[in-house]
Amino acid sequence: MVFAAQPDVPVDEGLLEACGETPTFFCEAAWDASQNQLVARGADWFVTRPIVAILILIVAALVNRWLRKLITATIVKVAARERLANSAFERVGLDAPNVLAPLTTTDPRTEQRGETLAVVARAVVSVVVWSVAMLMILGVFNINLGPLLAGAGIAGIALGLGAQSLVRDCISGFFIILEDQYAIGDEVDLGEAAGVVETITLRATTLRAPDGTMWSVPNGAIVRVGNQSKLWSRALLDVTVWYESDVDKAVALMTKVSAEVCALPEFADVVLDEPTVLGVQRMGPDGVVLRVVVRTAPGAQWTLMRALRLALKAAFEESGVLMHRPTPPIP
Repeated sequence: MVFAAQPDVPVDEGLLEACGETPTFFCEAAWDASQNQLVARGADWFVTRPIVAILILIVAALVNRWLRKLITATIVKVAARERLANSAFERVGLDAPNVLAPLTTTDPRTEQRGETLAVVARAVVSVVVWSVAMLMILGVFNINLGPLLAGAGIAGIALGLGAQSLVRDCISGFFIILEDQYAIGDEVDLGEAAGVVETITLRATTLRAPDGTMWSVPNGAIVRVGNQSKLWSRALLDVTVWYESDVDKAVALMTKVSAEVCALPEFADVVLDEPTVLGVQRMGPDGVVLRVVVRTAPGAQWTLMRALRLALKAAFEESGVLMHRPTPPIP
């Protein structure tokens, strides 16, 4: 059986010229209704393409929202690994073993660190998603992206060369937050500046020095970080007694007085361990140096050390322990 060849469908040259080889619904409908190329092109430009652009924006908004939620949940879970470990042990009815104590000790700043990282990640995701959406919309309107991308690339290179320090600061700031090297309220030493952290951004860290000076340190310039108040602090006090004093009596007195001071109501909530008198730390021209250490809550060591100094001075004077070379009598 031989089938007859189907005749070719005639091509509407006007439709092809007005709407192209793949005409859209509105463009073709406008051409069929008006047989006018201007009307057909207007329907394509002012109806079809805006609708496609709106659909792209809607999809971009949905994708952006989903990715932001996904990234936030992921970062918070990763940052709160100690909470996950505790939950896992609780589900099986066990306490965390001592070997995992560093991982299962809850850091009160975990949620803050996770939220800070989530804010940065959400901003990056939004920039990427909306940038792709804008490029797609420009393509819908047949805007040549070649010169635009070339110009953006040249501008990006120029900006990168001129803003190397800014890029370095932002990258350093991101890793400072990621690694939780310090947080707002910590007592830190950044080398050239030391004090209490007041603000942290991707670009710089702001410190308030003990004398009230406000220091703004670019994150890229930070070579080392000394954090004196992360999770816990230590009150370290050196007391000098003269060589002729009874060192054993001084050590026993330090042990007693330190325990009494740490047991005071105002220090009951900030002292984490019992005080430890380490004994003779060194010997110098001014006498024998004795050391006592106490682990405290973050930032509480300074108040405790002042109270210890006052109490030890009074106790040594009362017991006759000399804290300095006795002054010879004036003849």
